[in-house]
Amino acid sequence: MNLLEEKRALMKLIVELIHERKAITSLYGAIEKRLNQIEEIENTISEGPPYTKTTIIPKKEIDYAKFNDQKIKPSSIPYDIISKDICYVLKTSGIPMNASQIYSVVTKNLHFNLGYKNLVNNILPKMVDDNNLPVEKVHRGFWQYRHTEKSHR
Repeated sequence: MNLLEEKRALMKLIVELIHERKAITSLYGAIEKRLNQIEEIENTISEGPPYTKTTIIPKKEIDYAKFNDQKIKPSSIPYDIISKDICYVLKTSGIPMNASQIYSVVTKNLHFNLGYKNLVNNILPKMVDDNNLPVEKVHRGFWQYRHTEKSHR
């Protein structure tokens, strides 16, 4: 396994861990809320008139809440990771690439869940402005890897 494949595998694991942590956090919040409700009910029963109204949560609502927590939500990809991968794609290409070509490579080959508009309107312009990345816009809709003086030696 080369470094790029290992990096992708590790990033996939991180994304999965983030999803699991979000699900656990949301379940923790729901349980804590329910415990508070039970305490309020117990206080009402012990202090006030007899409480006859049932407060049991229907099974359908619990199953629906669990289902919504388990849905895979699109995760955001850190800019530094995707920008370096796009830079690598442009460098290996050797020629300027248009936005749709970059998008195709990023979503199909690198398996990133990324929107086309986000790539064109946010990520690529930010990469051009970033002094640490050798990426430049050569023409409307076309970007390329900028060869620095160090790489020509």
